[in-house]
Amino acid sequence: MKKLACNIVTSWPLRSGIGSGVAVVVESIHKELTKEGYDAELISPDFKSEGYFTSSLKRVLFNRSINADIALSGRKTVAFDIDGFSFPHQARFASINGGTLSDIVRFESGVVRRVLETLALLEKKACEKAEIVFAPSVYSQKKICALYGIDEKKVKLMHNGIFFGEFRERITNSTLIEDRPPTVLTVARLYKRKGIDSLINVWPQVLSRFPDAVLRIVGDGLEFDNLDRQVQRMKLEDSVILEGEIRDAEKIASMYANCDIFCLPSLHETFGIVYLEAMAAGKPVVALNSTAVPEVIRDGMDGFLIEPGDGKSLAEKIILLLDDTDLSRKMGMEGMERVKRQFDWHDVIKPLIVWLES
Repeated sequence: MKKLACNIVTSWPLRSGIGSGVAVVVESIHKELTKEGYDAELISPDFKSEGYFTSSLKRVLFNRSINADIALSGRKTVAFDIDGFSFPHQARFASINGGTLSDIVRFESGVVRRVLETLALLEKKACEKAEIVFAPSVYSQKKICALYGIDEKKVKLMHNGIFFGEFRERITNSTLIEDRPPTVLTVARLYKRKGIDSLINVWPQVLSRFPDAVLRIVGDGLEFDNLDRQVQRMKLEDSVILEGEIRDAEKIASMYANCDIFCLPSLHETFGIVYLEAMAAGKPVVALNSTAVPEVIRDGMDGFLIEPGDGKSLAEKIILLLDDTDLSRKMGMEGMERVKRQFDWHDVIKPLIVWLES
């Protein structure tokens, strides 16, 4: 028997590769609500990436195009980031804020920064119009209130999650590569703020201790070409592999299964689902003590948190974990158990269900 009906709206085109972090959350929430018995209609556009400016403009136009449908549906609506800024006032919707654009804008420049500044104004409007705002971390809660002037009573915590059992099954079914070299994995949308350039910068220090080590970078984005040039300039083509975007879930699971350490030295995260995936795969994580990352990674337990700009410590912790397999295994198991206990979608989605049923 179906429970309440609701809309799930995102202006990011799903399965397109662009806005991929948001797409993962949108599709996960739709999947979990459907499993819980909700009649959840997923509303999203279908366009290909034509540059950051054009894609952003299409997102704005999409929002305006669905206003009448939202008003006539009579359903509660779940919207993401800027989505909902133009909804009619009678629309009852929750805003799931995954990025806090006014906070992210400081890491960008040029056209991207100017576009983000405009989108941030729309995101602020969406937060103001929404009945309730969900943030994935305490860090995000505070930023939404401070930067957008939203009453703290309106902004509720709802972590991101993963489908732990399904993810573990893919990891278990992955074929392990025998006699592979020491491997560090990073998975990210390649924006400047993700800090991949800093990881590449310290890679020669890792090679000085483990000459056959390999760094695999999975993802695409604005920084791909810059990172490719950096690898060539540093003559690291044999040990740093830019894999590009990988959408196949089994192949991604295989990448996690066949690495020793996950490292993403991101300067800005409002949560970081890839950290959960690495932990669920039983891998220790090396990341930065920055923004919301300490809410996901416990320093000294699930991995190590490095102060931003401390490249020496970043390399040292990677080397330590490659060298000390017992410590690496222990941290990996700690992280895996924590994800199982605290970050399965079945559990983390409960605040949203409470609102839907109110």
